[in-house]
Amino acid sequence: MDEKYTYINDDLLAKYLLDEASETERTAVDKWVNEHPLNLKYLEDLKTILEKSKLQPDQHIDEYEALERLNARLIKQNKGNSYLKILRIAAIITVVCGIGWFMYLNTIASNVNVHSTNQVLTKSLPDGSVAILNKESTLSYKGGFFKKIRDVNLKGEAFFKVEPDKSKPFIIKVNDVTVTVVGTSFNVKSINGETIVIVETGIVKVNNARDSVRLVAGERVKLQSNQQHLNKAFSKDKLYNYYYTNELVCDNTPLQELVPVLNEKFNANIVISNPEIKTLPISTTFKNESLNQILNVIAQTFKIKVVTRNGIIELK
Repeated sequence: MDEKYTYINDDLLAKYLLDEASETERTAVDKWVNEHPLNLKYLEDLKTILEKSKLQPDQHIDEYEALERLNARLIKQNKGNSYLKILRIAAIITVVCGIGWFMYLNTIASNVNVHSTNQVLTKSLPDGSVAILNKESTLSYKGGFFKKIRDVNLKGEAFFKVEPDKSKPFIIKVNDVTVTVVGTSFNVKSINGETIVIVETGIVKVNNARDSVRLVAGERVKLQSNQQHLNKAFSKDKLYNYYYTNELVCDNTPLQELVPVLNEKFNANIVISNPEIKTLPISTTFKNESLNQILNVIAQTFKIKVVTRNGIIELK
């Protein structure tokens, strides 16, 4: 026997086609497919049968007559192909039990609806992707074997690590903006009708009804509803990821950009009452410091006053 031959069973191939195989298992199947043209044909035949079984249930169809027709067709098409016997049996069971039920179970298993309430929430999605939701954010995910895309709706903010799958783009809809990716990591934020997309790795396509733009690592786009043109910019700091790293990374970050993040993180009401200090840059990293500790650093760095009055913190 050829020592390089890779043994693959039908259970593993089914997991592979249903996007349920691990990375190690997918690698093993890919290797097996490349070993011989017949292996590729075997996989394609299995995929074809699964796709052809995507029928709409009809109350007027006699399930037993449908069973006989399907069984006869499979026997005629695959006569002499012993390796498809298991697939014939699986197809017969599918008809007997009701294809609609199978599709229903697949849909239920592939859909996710989550809300993060007052805590950051990390959620693994059925396709292997990971979404980290900031506080008070809502995400719905629709995937599955029979869908051509991975469909996501987002309200609030989330960081995504998307599992690569060129055959099924990962598409996020937020406000009137669409974010399309294959496999990458990025942050999407919606606040007061404004959408901000920042890419950490890979390539992301962002578009609205009027324009589109491609972002690579380190780039961002900020857009309002009904905005005509999308303009990307370079983002040096990593303030956007504070909610899951517990770090505020500033790299020549203007004070006016740091303050809104502090307000969001600590549920504070900080205002810059002196316009002359708004653009002062700060370069440092805050790790788990309290708000008072951070404000002390800002005051000492810029030689400014921090005054708290009636729940408002003034920088002047």
